[in-house]
Amino acid sequence: MGNYQIKVNIEIVESNDSITNGPNKTGDGSFRLTISEVDAISIDKCENALLRINYKAVREAISKHLEEISKKKRLKL
Repeated sequence: MGNYQIKVNIEIVESNDSITNGPNKTGDGSFRLTISEVDAISIDKCENALLRINYKAVREAISKHLEEISKKKRLKL
């Protein structure tokens, strides 16, 4: 079995999109959350938003990874 590389990319950009209540998955598989300007300039609220979106992304990535490992093991049998 080989090694595994884990990558994370976080972008914080100004947007005209409406504020969202929670992380939403986009067409490219990434997750997006839109917060207010007031929240974006608060370190605590910005950190909380990043943790919320990362939680969703991490859970999905682990689930997908383990599913792929399981498929590989079944193919080897």
